[in-house]
Amino acid sequence: MICGPLGSFTAHAISDDNENHRVEVKQSTVMAVPEAGSDDAIYQKQTDKFGYAFQVPSNFEAPSKKPLPTHLDEVNFKSANVPGYQYGITVDPVRISSLAQFGTPEEVAAKVVLAEVNRDGVFEVTLMEDPMAAPNNAYYILNYLSTGKRGDKRFVTKFYIQNQMLYALTAQCKEADYPTIQDDIRHAVESFRVI
Repeated sequence: MICGPLGSFTAHAISDDNENHRVEVKQSTVMAVPEAGSDDAIYQKQTDKFGYAFQVPSNFEAPSKKPLPTHLDEVNFKSANVPGYQYGITVDPVRISSLAQFGTPEEVAAKVVLAEVNRDGVFEVTLMEDPMAAPNNAYYILNYLSTGKRGDKRFVTKFYIQNQMLYALTAQCKEADYPTIQDDIRHAVESFRVI
């Protein structure tokens, strides 16, 4: 089954030196049928610039895009059964070629916490686990709680940098729901990979 557009599009990215760069991307998006014995489908996106795969949990709606794109690539998946439970994947060009160049897992966690706490309506951000790094710093995983006007929300984020592209998968749910879906979140986050 094919889900999503096939073709190409043009995106504009602003670099740190405020130069406008035109990036043309040819893409293909595939939503694979679940394997026998599994309710989860594989969402895979491959272009001439980037590629990733993600095992979408069962009972999630088809991927959607934001009306006003703010990333080179962005896709969101929402649970059909649990309000506020969702996954977002973003891809953006960066000037560095590895996560280690951005910082240690702890330094990246501090930067994420600082960015989150400065968002409108957020009162407090707490790391819920020590930041995790894969062997050779291939990826980092952060697990944090954001408390704000819209309630307590748990976030689990997995970051990669490969070929000067930043890939981020973010799982989000209400803190009250986290204990019952944390195993699903861990499985889905582990499934996200760069291809």
